[in-house]
Amino acid sequence: MTDSFKARTTLEVGAQQYEICGLSTLRGYKVDRLPFSLKILLENLLRSEDGVNVTRADIEALLRWDPRPRRATKSPLPRRA
Repeated sequence: MTDSFKARTTLEVGAQQYEICGLSTLRGYKVDRLPFSLKILLENLLRSEDGVNVTRADIEALLRWDPRPRRATKSPLPRRA
């Protein structure tokens, strides 16, 4: 697995160890502004990053998410019929 953002870390609970992807390692990005649902998706992308199916560019695209709606282009259809 690829770890472009160095997000993988180990969580120890008792005698068990678990590999997790922490969002706190993404300090240069404004992760706090993302809705909870997108944070879940981001963690999934970090965990699944393999350089083929999920790339660094995919993760960066999510990190650049803008909640403002894009300006719609003018419709070629008439407004009234």
